[in-house]
Amino acid sequence: MRSLRLTTIGRKLFLLFTTWLLVSCSFHYDQGLKLEQEQRWAEAAIEYRIAAIEDPDNEEIREALTRMNVRVAAENFEMYEHYLKKKEFHKAFRRLETALSLNPDHSDARSEMNHWWHLLITGKVELEFSRFSSNLRLAEEMEMQVLINTPNRKILTGKISSESRIFFLEDVVYKALPQQLAEYSINTIGLKIKRKSSQGYLRSEFKKFVNFRELSPLQVSGWKKNAGYKTPKDALDHRPTLLTNEEQLSPWNPPRLVTYELKFTGDIIKVLSETNRSEFAPEVLYLNKSDRRANIDFGVYQLEMNGSGRKWSIRRKKYNNSGDDYFYGLSRNLSLNRYFYYNRVFRFMP
Repeated sequence: MRSLRLTTIGRKLFLLFTTWLLVSCSFHYDQGLKLEQEQRWAEAAIEYRIAAIEDPDNEEIREALTRMNVRVAAENFEMYEHYLKKKEFHKAFRRLETALSLNPDHSDARSEMNHWWHLLITGKVELEFSRFSSNLRLAEEMEMQVLINTPNRKILTGKISSESRIFFLEDVVYKALPQQLAEYSINTIGLKIKRKSSQGYLRSEFKKFVNFRELSPLQVSGWKKNAGYKTPKDALDHRPTLLTNEEQLSPWNPPRLVTYELKFTGDIIKVLSETNRSEFAPEVLYLNKSDRRANIDFGVYQLEMNGSGRKWSIRRKKYNNSGDDYFYGLSRNLSLNRYFYYNRVFRFMP
Protein backbone atom coordinates (compact mmCIF):
# COMPACT_ATOMS: atom_id res chain seq x y z
CA MET A 1 0.00 0.00 0.00
CA ARG A 2 2.82 2.40 0.96
CA SER A 3 4.68 1.55 -2.25
CA LEU A 4 1.54 2.27 -4.31
CA ARG A 5 1.11 5.66 -2.59
CA LEU A 6 4.74 6.62 -3.37
CA THR A 7 4.30 5.57 -6.99
CA THR A 8 1.17 7.74 -7.28
CA ILE A 9 3.00 10.74 -5.76
CA GLY A 10 5.92 10.20 -8.17
CA ARG A 11 3.56 10.19 -11.16
CA LYS A 12 1.91 13.40 -9.99
CA LEU A 13 5.29 15.10 -9.55
CA PHE A 14 6.38 13.93 -13.00
CA LEU A 15 3.16 15.24 -14.57
CA LEU A 16 3.55 18.52 -12.68
CA PHE A 17 7.15 18.93 -13.89
CA THR A 18 6.20 18.03 -17.47
CA THR A 19 3.33 20.51 -17.43
CA TRP A 20 5.63 23.23 -16.06
CA LEU A 21 8.21 22.48 -18.73
CA LEU A 22 5.64 22.64 -21.53
CA VAL A 23 4.18 25.87 -20.21
CA SER A 24 7.67 27.38 -19.85
CA CYS A 25 8.66 26.39 -23.39
CA SER A 26 5.35 27.62 -24.73
CA PHE A 27 5.80 30.94 -22.92
CA HIS A 28 9.24 31.65 -24.42
CA TYR A 29 8.17 30.41 -27.84
CA ASP A 30 5.04 32.58 -27.73
CA GLN A 31 7.15 35.56 -26.62
CA GLY A 32 9.47 34.91 -29.53
CA LEU A 33 6.56 34.86 -31.99
CA LYS A 34 5.28 38.15 -30.61
CA LEU A 35 8.69 39.82 -30.86
CA GLU A 36 9.20 38.43 -34.36
CA GLN A 37 5.91 39.99 -35.49
CA GLU A 38 7.21 43.31 -34.13
CA GLN A 39 10.44 42.78 -36.14
CA ARG A 40 12.53 42.76 -32.98
CA TRP A 41 14.73 40.01 -34.36
CA ALA A 42 17.49 39.91 -31.74
CA GLU A 43 15.04 39.78 -28.81
CA ALA A 44 12.98 37.11 -30.58
CA ALA A 45 16.12 35.03 -31.11
CA ILE A 46 16.85 35.14 -27.37
CA GLU A 47 13.37 33.84 -26.52
CA TYR A 48 13.59 31.09 -29.15
CA ARG A 49 17.03 30.11 -27.84
CA ILE A 50 15.68 29.71 -24.31
CA ALA A 51 12.75 27.67 -25.63
CA ALA A 52 15.15 25.48 -27.64
CA ILE A 53 17.28 24.79 -24.55
CA GLU A 54 14.20 23.73 -22.59
CA ASP A 55 12.78 21.64 -25.45
CA PRO A 56 15.69 20.72 -27.78
CA ASP A 57 13.70 18.15 -29.79
CA ASN A 58 10.97 20.58 -30.82
CA GLU A 59 11.34 21.01 -34.59
CA GLU A 60 9.10 24.09 -34.70
CA ILE A 61 11.25 25.90 -32.13
CA ARG A 62 14.48 24.97 -33.93
CA GLU A 63 13.13 26.30 -37.22
CA ALA A 64 12.07 29.55 -35.55
CA LEU A 65 15.54 29.97 -33.99
CA THR A 66 17.28 29.32 -37.32
CA ARG A 67 14.98 31.83 -39.00
CA MET A 68 15.84 34.49 -36.42
CA ASN A 69 19.56 33.75 -36.52
CA VAL A 70 19.54 34.51 -40.25
CA ARG A 71 17.78 37.81 -39.56
CA VAL A 72 20.12 38.80 -36.73
CA ALA A 73 23.17 37.80 -38.81
CA ALA A 74 21.96 40.14 -41.57
CA GLU A 75 21.59 42.96 -39.04
CA ASN A 76 25.09 42.36 -37.73
CA PHE A 77 26.52 42.37 -41.25
CA GLU A 78 24.85 45.73 -41.89
CA MET A 79 26.46 47.08 -38.70
CA TYR A 80 29.76 45.57 -39.84
CA GLU A 81 29.60 47.61 -43.05
CA HIS A 82 28.64 50.71 -41.04
CA TYR A 83 31.64 50.42 -38.70
CA LEU A 84 33.93 49.57 -41.60
CA LYS A 85 33.05 52.84 -43.35
CA LYS A 86 33.82 54.70 -40.11
CA LYS A 87 37.14 52.79 -39.86
CA GLU A 88 36.19 51.46 -36.44
CA PHE A 89 37.85 48.18 -37.27
CA HIS A 90 37.61 46.34 -33.94
CA LYS A 91 33.86 47.02 -33.69
CA ALA A 92 33.44 46.00 -37.32
CA PHE A 93 35.30 42.72 -36.86
CA ARG A 94 33.23 41.74 -33.81
CA ARG A 95 30.05 42.27 -35.85
CA LEU A 96 31.45 40.17 -38.68
CA GLU A 97 32.33 37.33 -36.29
CA THR A 98 28.83 37.46 -34.80
CA ALA A 99 27.21 37.39 -38.24
CA LEU A 100 29.16 34.27 -39.22
CA SER A 101 28.55 32.50 -35.92
CA LEU A 102 24.80 32.98 -36.34
CA ASN A 103 24.72 32.18 -40.05
CA PRO A 104 27.80 30.33 -41.38
CA ASP A 105 26.19 30.31 -44.84
CA HIS A 106 26.26 34.13 -45.12
CA SER A 107 28.32 34.33 -48.34
CA ASP A 108 29.17 38.04 -48.08
CA ALA A 109 30.39 37.62 -44.50
CA ARG A 110 32.52 34.61 -45.47
CA SER A 111 34.02 36.59 -48.32
CA GLU A 112 34.79 39.58 -46.07
CA MET A 113 36.52 37.41 -43.49
CA ASN A 114 39.20 36.65 -46.10
CA HIS A 115 40.24 40.33 -46.05
CA TRP A 116 41.27 40.33 -42.38
CA TRP A 117 44.65 39.65 -40.77
CA HIS A 118 44.77 38.39 -37.17
CA LEU A 119 47.85 39.61 -35.32
CA LEU A 120 49.60 38.66 -32.10
CA ILE A 121 52.04 41.29 -30.78
CA THR A 122 54.46 39.97 -28.18
CA GLY A 123 57.58 40.78 -26.18
CA LYS A 124 59.12 41.01 -22.74
CA VAL A 125 60.36 43.92 -20.61
CA GLU A 126 63.00 43.37 -17.95
CA LEU A 127 63.65 46.04 -15.31
CA GLU A 128 64.30 46.34 -11.60
CA PHE A 129 61.30 47.48 -9.59
CA SER A 130 63.64 48.08 -6.66
CA ARG A 131 64.93 51.17 -8.47
CA PHE A 132 61.54 52.87 -8.23
CA SER A 133 61.20 55.64 -5.70
CA SER A 134 59.37 54.87 -2.49
CA ASN A 135 56.73 57.35 -3.65
CA LEU A 136 55.87 55.05 -6.58
CA ARG A 137 56.00 51.86 -4.53
CA LEU A 138 53.37 53.30 -2.16
CA ALA A 139 50.81 53.72 -4.96
CA GLU A 140 47.44 51.94 -4.58
CA GLU A 141 47.79 50.16 -7.93
CA MET A 142 50.61 49.81 -10.46
CA GLU A 143 50.56 48.20 -13.90
CA MET A 144 53.39 48.09 -16.40
CA GLN A 145 52.14 48.83 -19.92
CA VAL A 146 53.47 48.98 -23.45
CA LEU A 147 51.88 51.23 -26.07
CA ILE A 148 52.14 50.08 -29.70
CA ASN A 149 51.96 52.20 -32.86
CA THR A 150 49.95 50.64 -35.70
CA PRO A 151 49.96 51.24 -39.48
CA ASN A 152 46.49 52.84 -39.27
CA ARG A 153 47.75 55.38 -36.69
CA LYS A 154 45.85 53.80 -33.80
CA ILE A 155 47.71 53.15 -30.55
CA LEU A 156 47.25 49.80 -28.80
CA THR A 157 47.81 49.23 -25.09
CA GLY A 158 49.18 45.98 -23.69
CA LYS A 159 49.65 44.89 -20.09
CA ILE A 160 53.11 43.68 -19.06
CA SER A 161 52.77 40.77 -16.65
CA SER A 162 54.09 41.60 -13.19
CA GLU A 163 55.26 37.97 -12.84
CA SER A 164 56.72 36.94 -16.21
CA ARG A 165 57.26 40.50 -17.59
CA ILE A 166 55.81 39.20 -20.88
CA PHE A 167 53.26 41.19 -22.84
CA PHE A 168 50.96 40.02 -25.61
CA LEU A 169 48.00 41.64 -27.33
CA GLU A 170 45.92 40.84 -30.37
CA ASP A 171 44.89 43.08 -33.23
CA VAL A 172 42.94 42.75 -36.46
CA VAL A 173 43.58 44.72 -39.65
CA TYR A 174 41.51 45.02 -42.81
CA LYS A 175 42.89 44.60 -46.31
CA ALA A 176 46.46 45.14 -45.15
CA LEU A 177 49.33 44.14 -47.40
CA PRO A 178 51.75 41.71 -45.72
CA GLN A 179 54.59 44.26 -45.79
CA GLN A 180 52.44 46.73 -43.85
CA LEU A 181 52.52 44.40 -40.85
CA ALA A 182 56.20 45.34 -40.42
CA GLU A 183 55.15 48.91 -39.60
CA TYR A 184 54.11 48.20 -36.00
CA SER A 185 56.45 49.92 -33.55
CA ILE A 186 56.91 50.75 -29.87
CA ASN A 187 55.33 54.01 -28.79
CA THR A 188 55.93 54.01 -25.04
CA ILE A 189 56.89 51.69 -22.20
CA GLY A 190 55.76 52.93 -18.82
CA LEU A 191 53.87 52.48 -15.60
CA LYS A 192 50.20 53.19 -15.00
CA ILE A 193 49.72 54.32 -11.42
CA LYS A 194 46.62 54.79 -9.31
CA ARG A 195 47.00 56.69 -6.07
CA LYS A 196 44.60 58.24 -3.59
CA SER A 197 44.17 61.99 -3.45
CA SER A 198 43.88 63.86 -0.15
CA GLN A 199 40.09 63.63 -0.60
CA GLY A 200 40.28 59.83 -0.92
CA TYR A 201 39.64 59.61 -4.69
CA LEU A 202 41.71 57.32 -6.91
CA ARG A 203 43.58 59.23 -9.59
CA SER A 204 45.41 57.67 -12.55
CA GLU A 205 48.67 58.81 -14.07
CA PHE A 206 51.08 57.29 -16.56
CA LYS A 207 54.83 57.50 -15.96
CA LYS A 208 56.75 57.07 -19.20
CA PHE A 209 60.08 55.26 -18.98
CA VAL A 210 60.93 55.06 -22.69
CA ASN A 211 59.00 57.24 -25.10
CA PHE A 212 59.46 56.86 -28.86
CA ARG A 213 56.15 58.67 -29.49
CA GLU A 214 54.10 58.08 -32.66
CA LEU A 215 56.40 56.43 -35.18
CA SER A 216 55.89 55.20 -38.70
CA PRO A 217 58.48 54.45 -41.39
CA LEU A 218 59.09 57.18 -43.96
CA GLN A 219 59.28 54.48 -46.62
CA VAL A 220 58.85 50.71 -46.97
CA SER A 221 60.61 49.21 -49.98
CA GLY A 222 61.94 45.97 -51.43
CA TRP A 223 58.91 43.74 -50.78
CA LYS A 224 58.70 40.79 -53.14
CA LYS A 225 55.87 38.29 -53.34
CA ASN A 226 56.85 34.82 -52.29
CA ALA A 227 54.52 31.97 -51.41
CA GLY A 228 56.93 30.69 -48.78
CA TYR A 229 56.58 27.20 -47.32
CA LYS A 230 53.60 25.23 -48.55
CA THR A 231 53.12 23.66 -45.13
CA PRO A 232 53.33 26.13 -42.22
CA LYS A 233 56.26 25.55 -39.88
CA ASP A 234 56.39 25.78 -36.08
CA ALA A 235 57.90 29.06 -34.87
CA LEU A 236 59.59 27.23 -31.98
CA ASP A 237 61.74 25.36 -34.51
CA HIS A 238 62.95 28.73 -35.82
CA ARG A 239 63.95 30.20 -32.44
CA PRO A 240 67.42 28.53 -32.22
CA THR A 241 68.48 30.59 -35.27
CA LEU A 242 68.19 33.72 -33.07
CA LEU A 243 70.97 32.54 -30.73
CA THR A 244 74.23 34.49 -31.00
CA ASN A 245 77.64 34.85 -29.38
CA GLU A 246 77.63 38.62 -29.92
CA GLU A 247 78.05 40.94 -26.97
CA GLN A 248 75.06 42.83 -25.62
CA LEU A 249 74.43 46.31 -27.01
CA SER A 250 75.13 49.33 -24.86
CA PRO A 251 72.09 50.96 -23.19
CA TRP A 252 70.48 53.60 -25.40
CA ASN A 253 68.74 56.85 -24.54
CA PRO A 254 66.48 57.49 -27.56
CA PRO A 255 66.38 61.06 -28.94
CA ARG A 256 63.15 63.04 -28.97
CA LEU A 257 62.61 62.37 -32.66
CA VAL A 258 63.40 59.12 -34.45
CA THR A 259 62.97 58.69 -38.22
CA TYR A 260 63.52 55.47 -40.11
CA GLU A 261 62.83 53.46 -43.25
CA LEU A 262 62.26 49.75 -43.79
CA LYS A 263 63.85 47.82 -46.65
CA PHE A 264 63.06 44.16 -47.37
CA THR A 265 66.11 42.20 -48.51
CA GLY A 266 65.25 38.51 -48.78
CA ASP A 267 64.27 37.36 -45.31
CA ILE A 268 65.87 40.44 -43.68
CA ILE A 269 64.12 43.75 -43.00
CA LYS A 270 66.72 46.48 -42.74
CA VAL A 271 65.84 49.25 -40.29
CA LEU A 272 67.53 52.33 -41.77
CA SER A 273 67.93 55.10 -39.21
CA GLU A 274 70.53 57.74 -38.34
CA THR A 275 70.57 56.29 -34.80
CA ASN A 276 71.81 52.89 -36.04
CA ARG A 277 69.44 51.36 -33.46
CA SER A 278 66.20 49.48 -34.01
CA GLU A 279 64.68 48.95 -30.54
CA PHE A 280 61.51 50.78 -31.63
CA ALA A 281 60.89 48.19 -34.40
CA PRO A 282 60.02 44.49 -33.98
CA GLU A 283 62.71 41.81 -33.93
CA VAL A 284 60.94 39.06 -35.89
CA LEU A 285 57.84 38.93 -38.09
CA TYR A 286 56.17 35.54 -38.60
CA LEU A 287 53.62 35.43 -41.43
CA ASN A 288 51.12 32.61 -41.95
CA LYS A 289 49.47 33.67 -45.19
CA SER A 290 47.39 30.50 -45.49
CA ASP A 291 45.64 31.29 -42.18
CA ARG A 292 46.07 35.09 -42.46
CA ARG A 293 47.73 35.27 -39.06
CA ALA A 294 50.94 36.97 -38.01
CA ASN A 295 53.12 37.12 -34.91
CA ILE A 296 54.97 40.42 -34.44
CA ASP A 297 57.76 39.67 -31.96
CA PHE A 298 59.51 42.63 -30.28
CA GLY A 299 61.96 40.43 -28.38
CA VAL A 300 63.25 41.12 -24.87
CA TYR A 301 63.85 44.70 -23.73
CA GLN A 302 66.13 45.62 -20.85
CA LEU A 303 65.36 48.95 -19.19
CA GLU A 304 67.86 50.61 -16.89
CA MET A 305 67.59 53.77 -14.78
CA ASN A 306 70.61 56.05 -14.67
CA GLY A 307 72.31 57.08 -11.44
CA SER A 308 70.23 60.23 -11.01
CA GLY A 309 67.02 58.20 -11.14
CA ARG A 310 65.56 60.49 -13.78
CA LYS A 311 66.26 58.83 -17.15
CA TRP A 312 65.72 55.33 -18.42
CA SER A 313 67.75 53.65 -21.15
CA ILE A 314 66.72 50.71 -23.33
CA ARG A 315 68.41 47.93 -25.22
CA ARG A 316 67.23 44.77 -26.93
CA LYS A 317 68.66 41.67 -25.34
CA LYS A 318 70.65 39.30 -27.52
CA TYR A 319 69.93 35.62 -26.94
CA ASN A 320 73.17 33.92 -25.88
CA ASN A 321 71.27 30.79 -24.87
CA SER A 322 67.73 29.47 -25.16
CA GLY A 323 66.98 30.51 -21.57
CA ASP A 324 67.21 34.16 -22.65
CA ASP A 325 64.35 33.72 -25.12
CA TYR A 326 60.92 34.49 -23.60
CA PHE A 327 59.13 32.85 -26.54
CA TYR A 328 59.33 29.35 -25.05
CA GLY A 329 57.43 30.52 -21.98
CA LEU A 330 54.89 32.35 -24.13
CA SER A 331 54.26 29.21 -26.18
CA ARG A 332 52.86 27.46 -23.10
CA ASN A 333 49.76 29.64 -23.46
CA LEU A 334 47.67 27.20 -25.49
CA SER A 335 45.06 29.84 -26.35
CA LEU A 336 47.70 31.54 -28.54
CA ASN A 337 48.83 28.35 -30.28
CA ARG A 338 47.26 29.29 -33.64
CA TYR A 339 49.76 32.16 -33.97
CA PHE A 340 52.89 30.02 -33.63
CA TYR A 341 53.05 28.82 -37.25
CA TYR A 342 54.46 30.56 -40.30
CA ASN A 343 55.26 30.10 -43.97
CA ARG A 344 57.44 33.23 -44.14
CA VAL A 345 59.67 34.73 -41.47
CA PHE A 346 61.61 38.02 -41.43
CA ARG A 347 64.34 39.29 -39.11
CA PHE A 348 64.67 43.03 -38.45
CA MET A 349 68.26 44.27 -38.54
CA PRO A 350 69.64 47.79 -37.91
